[in-house]
Amino acid sequence: MADACSRAHGAARKEEGQAIAELVIVAPVLLLVIVLMISLGRIDSAQGAVESAARAGVQAAVLQDSPNDAQAQAVAAVASTLDTAGLTCPSPQVSTNTSDFTPGGTVSVTVTCVTSLADVSIPGVPGTKTLSATSVAPIDPYRAVA
Repeated sequence: MADACSRAHGAARKEEGQAIAELVIVAPVLLLVIVLMISLGRIDSAQGAVESAARAGVQAAVLQDSPNDAQAQAVAAVASTLDTAGLTCPSPQVSTNTSDFTPGGTVSVTVTCVTSLADVSIPGVPGTKTLSATSVAPIDPYRAVA
């Protein structure tokens, strides 16, 4: 009886040791997957902020009366939107295409932002990520453009 009891106790200790070994192997892998998911989610969120800035820029540009005003207002709208989103982008490049700035034409705004991965993924991660987005909007065909 005592022999059967000690064998059962030994088997239980062996299973406990096996469970701990499995946990030691699986836990770091699960932690890495969770960190990777958070990092990719934050990068996707930053890309969304750049796309939103491009949309805001083109919306501001199509309301202007001249290509020069459209360029200036697009830059201002992009900067404001990126600041509001909290995206650290030291010097965003804003390219406004006003070559078809006529009633019924289109305006496009391209925003390119080089940001630190420490800002858009996990703090402490080295490197940079280039985020870019383009938005195009039509100019009202019934309005006067200078």
